[in-house]
Amino acid sequence: MNPSTSTKFTLLHKILLNRSIYLTRLASFLPNDVIEASSLHEEIPGNEPKYVHEMVGRKRLTRVVYGSGLCSTGALAIEKLLTPPVLKQCLFQPMRIGRMNTRKIRFIAAGCGFSLFASNNELYGSGLNNFYQISGPKRRDEDERPNLESGYAGRNEAEMWYIHGRRIVLPEDIGNIRCISAGRMHSVVLTDSNKIFCFGSNSHGQCGADPLDNPVVTHDNQHELKEMDVSTILEGDVEIVKVHASLDTSFALCSNGKLFAWGLGTDGQLGNGNDQFQWKPSLVRGDLEGEKIVEIGGSTDTLVAVNDDGHLFIWGQNEYGQMCSITDEPQIFLPQQVPFKLGKIVGAEATGVSCIVCNSDGQVFTWGSHVLGFGPKVEKLTKPMQIDPPLFTSAMNEKNWVVKVFAGGSCMGALTEAGHLFTWGSNKHGVLALSHRNHQYFPFQVSFAESIKDASYGPHHSLFLTNKV
Repeated sequence: MNPSTSTKFTLLHKILLNRSIYLTRLASFLPNDVIEASSLHEEIPGNEPKYVHEMVGRKRLTRVVYGSGLCSTGALAIEKLLTPPVLKQCLFQPMRIGRMNTRKIRFIAAGCGFSLFASNNELYGSGLNNFYQISGPKRRDEDERPNLESGYAGRNEAEMWYIHGRRIVLPEDIGNIRCISAGRMHSVVLTDSNKIFCFGSNSHGQCGADPLDNPVVTHDNQHELKEMDVSTILEGDVEIVKVHASLDTSFALCSNGKLFAWGLGTDGQLGNGNDQFQWKPSLVRGDLEGEKIVEIGGSTDTLVAVNDDGHLFIWGQNEYGQMCSITDEPQIFLPQQVPFKLGKIVGAEATGVSCIVCNSDGQVFTWGSHVLGFGPKVEKLTKPMQIDPPLFTSAMNEKNWVVKVFAGGSCMGALTEAGHLFTWGSNKHGVLALSHRNHQYFPFQVSFAESIKDASYGPHHSLFLTNKV
C-alpha cells in the first residue's frame, strides 16, 4: 500500500469514528420514547438476529399484526412497552406486535383490556385475565395463597394478566378455527366442527352455562376446556358459520340464516322479548323470523343484522336515538327492519351511540349521536346520511369503494377495496391509530406500509391485520 492510499484510509477511519461519537452523543440527549419508537410502524425488538447465520431456520412473516391504543393492560402483547425503561401507557400510532408476526394469524379480536389472536389451529390471548377472559386454570382464593402477593397466581394457576401473547389451549381434534370474538369480559371461539368455546365472565350466562353454578368459565385443573352445549342451535345438516360477542351477550349465526343469542338482555340485546338474561341459546325473533341472516354486528348493546337480500335489522339499546325513526322507546326487545332505502347492505356495525353500514355500491351511511363522520357540527342524525365518497380516497387516488365497516365503543372505521383503512370518532387512548391524541370528526386514512385485511376496535385499543407480505 503506497503512502497516499494509507493516508486516505486513515482519514476515512477518523471520519467514521467521529460520526459514531456524534451519533452516540446525540442519542444521549433524546428521550427514551423517541429512541424506542422512532418509526411510525416500528416493531419493538426482542432477541432479533444480527448475523446471516442467525436467520437460518427462522420463520418468515406472513400476515402482520399491529396494535394501537391503551397498552398498560398488556392487551397489545408487546412486552417491552411495560418493562423499564419504556413503560408506556398508550400508543397513538400502529406498532407491530412481533410475537404474532410469524404465527400465521388470520383472526383478531379486541376486547375490554384484552386481545385474541388466532391462526387456523392455534389461539392466543394477551392482556387482562381477571375474569379468565383469556382462560387458564382457576386461581385459589386469596386466603389460600400463603407466601404469595395478592393478585398473583400460584403454580399451575392462571395469572391475572399477561403482557405478552400466551397460548390458549383448545381440545384436540376440533378442526380449524373459523371465527373468534371478544366481549367485555368473555371470549367466544368457533371451529369448523361446529364447536363453540366460551370462556371468561359468565355472570349473565354469556358463556352458555348456568351463572349460579359457573360465575366464570375457564379451563379446569386438568387444563381442559369444555365446549358449549349447542344442541338447541344445530338441526339437521346446519352449520354454525359465525359467532359474535357484544359486551355481555353472545350470538351464533347458522348456515340456514337463523340467529341465536344468550347472555344479558336487559336492553333488548337477546332480541326475543326477554328483558333479563338467559344462558341457553334461543332464537332471535321479531322481523328476523323467516329471514336468512348473513351478518351480525354491534360492539355494545345495540345490535344490527343483514339478510341475504341486503335489508337491515336493528334491536337493543336506543338511548341515543339510533332507532328513533322506528320508536322513541329506550330499548327494542324484538328486531325491526330499518325503513330506509340504502341500497343492498353488505356490512353493518354499531357503536354505543351510532350505526354504520356500507352497501354493494361501496357507499357508507351513518346515523345516531356524537362523532358521525360529518365534521364537529353534526352530532346527531335521526336518519342515515351518506358520507361523501371522496373522503375515502387515498393519497394514491385509488378507488374509494368501501367493502367493510367497523365499529368500537365510540369510533368507526371503513376499509376500501384497495386495502386502505379510514377511521374516525373518539380517540381516547389513541384507539384510532392516527399518531395524535385528538378526536377525528371525519374519515382519515391510517398509515400502513401494507394493505389492510381486517381491523378490530375495542373500547380502549385496536388491532389491525395486514394482507400477506
